[in-house]
Amino acid sequence: MKWEDKLKLLNYIIFNLEAFHSQGYIHRNLHSGNILQDDLRSAYISDLGLSKFNPKRKKDGVFGILPYIAPEVLMRQPYTKKSDIYSFGIIMWEILHGVPVSYYHKFSKQQLQLKICYNNLRPPVNNEAPQCYVSLMKECWDKEPEKRPTAEKLSEIFMKWKNDKGVLLELNNSKIMLGTIEGSYIDMLSGGSKLVPFTESILNIVGGLQN
Repeated sequence: MKWEDKLKLLNYIIFNLEAFHSQGYIHRNLHSGNILQDDLRSAYISDLGLSKFNPKRKKDGVFGILPYIAPEVLMRQPYTKKSDIYSFGIIMWEILHGVPVSYYHKFSKQQLQLKICYNNLRPPVNNEAPQCYVSLMKECWDKEPEKRPTAEKLSEIFMKWKNDKGVLLELNNSKIMLGTIEGSYIDMLSGGSKLVPFTESILNIVGGLQN
């Protein structure tokens, strides 16, 4: 699939998220299994069952699918719009490399949570990937929520890239072959989101690291 079409796909996704955020809602469960495609050039965000209107409860359950959950949420901070942006950054990685994130299979859920929060664990990035794309993706999954761009800003960037010959040249010169989100992966995730097992021992470890 051409880079131009991939940018259209990303823009469809972020346009949906921007519309959702503009109404004051937070999705809270954004992952590639919740992206529905009519064809290779359009996409829609689905599964709004966990979405909330500006949730403020700090002791809300940690729901979602690792590793799409933002580190601040894993540390029991409330979900925010920037938490959705973190999830979008992981989706950007999957679209870039054409494969689902797989590093989480190497660790237990508890280990993965700690590594994401305290070791800044993120999916590995191919050195041949276009740097403009990689930089934006890393902004989306920055550990600090306030450093992540808004959905509105991302939409503006993707629209600009579509008409920027310099950016398109950089993207097209990249040796990375982008792939679509595979149906088999969507099927794997379609079982629904579950409460992330934040055991007492893990909470104690997190508490100790914070002190």
